[in-house]
Amino acid sequence: MPTAELAEVVTSGHLMATTDMSGLAGMDGIDIAVPTPLRKTKDPDMSYVVQAVEAVKQHLKKGQLISLESTTCPGTTDELVKPMLEETGLTAGTDFYLAFSPERVDPANPQYLTKDIPKVVGGIDTESTELACARYGAVVTRTVPVSSTVVAEMAKLLENTFRSVNIGMVNELALMCHRMKIDVWEVIDAAKTKPFGFMPFYPGPGLGGHCIPIDPFYLSWKARQSGVEARFIELAGQVNSSMPE
Repeated sequence: MPTAELAEVVTSGHLMATTDMSGLAGMDGIDIAVPTPLRKTKDPDMSYVVQAVEAVKQHLKKGQLISLESTTCPGTTDELVKPMLEETGLTAGTDFYLAFSPERVDPANPQYLTKDIPKVVGGIDTESTELACARYGAVVTRTVPVSSTVVAEMAKLLENTFRSVNIGMVNELALMCHRMKIDVWEVIDAAKTKPFGFMPFYPGPGLGGHCIPIDPFYLSWKARQSGVEARFIELAGQVNSSMPE
């Protein structure tokens, strides 16, 4: 957000920053959007989510809608957040409402602002989904309700894993083209003239940012817990991480 626009909403009282968690008690809706990094072992680090939920739990009241937006493993909302909040004695779906709606912003993209990007919403029950859709619907042009929190969690991981795997593939292609003395950029430009069945991805010296280098490993970790080896994801990670060399 440009400084002038940010200053305007702060001055008008529509936006306020604080580290005082007691303010949560006065909220009808609470979004949790905190980092979800990896440990050195490439296992999910859920400590920030746990700290945020602990803060919410201290001030949870009847009728509140809690929405988790942090990219995370399928099952986090139901298996981690819900039991923690219910330690208060309040029941999810009856006393308070709980949903997962992945953050989808593309920073510095002037074409797709937050309001323009459809918001996937999955609640722990129908009422939680409907309430979350109504709330987000006041901000974005379209909400996309899904059947569960798990579907919403998996959808975000699919989006980022799709990018990671395709970037890994085109990075590997770039290495091949380099060895064969073929201009990979010309190859991609030629291929993308096909109006269907192809989406251009571009090679680079490596992957940066919080999402693409990290989120696919959340999915591969969860897959291992279910007895599935995510070979595409692991291989793409190896290719992408080796590109700086």
